[in-house]
Amino acid sequence: MSKGTLLYNNWLLGGVAVLIVLAIAAVASLNGGVALEMGGLEMTLAPHENGGLLHLSFVRAA
Repeated sequence: MSKGTLLYNNWLLGGVAVLIVLAIAAVASLNGGVALEMGGLEMTLAPHENGGLLHLSFVRAA
């Protein structure tokens, strides 16, 4: 195992990314939907219409 700062540990960066996605999913399920726009791409996370957990969609923003 090599030494390094916390920013260079891949497992830590992956864990932080997973925590962010889980937080977004929790907010979307509680509040009725979340939309994020980055670089011309919009990601929408909303409760599913047919009783499923969540509906994820990607749309090219204009």
